[in-house]
Amino acid sequence: MKFFFLVFIFLAFEVVADIPASGCAVTDEMQRENNLKYGDKISIETHLRDSNYYVLIQVPSQINSGKVNAVWLFSDSIEEPTFVAPLETYEEDSTILAWYEIDAGLIRRHFIAVSFGEDCGLSVIKEVFYK
Repeated sequence: MKFFFLVFIFLAFEVVADIPASGCAVTDEMQRENNLKYGDKISIETHLRDSNYYVLIQVPSQINSGKVNAVWLFSDSIEEPTFVAPLETYEEDSTILAWYEIDAGLIRRHFIAVSFGEDCGLSVIKEVFYK
């Protein structure tokens, strides 16, 4: 169910990729497998400076020949987020980077979701741990 919501968010906001509304059926188990298999390819670094956290996300430019489509920030949960935002990406040395900054007083449970490929590509979800 959570992946259906994630796909819905991608369809609602994705401007670059033309993903068909018929969608793809991805079970929770399939999503867990993607997270385990590819999660180590996504790096999330957090740095506290003064009262702000700076978060840097590093993603390979592609997985399984699927190029990065989007990087998203979810607050509280993937299934029922209280906030969702696409993060702007840029490329540096064949790596896709995205970042955001947040006041330490506003820290909640956050997740990064990265979609790869077109149509029925895959997505990887990782939790952000603020240190």
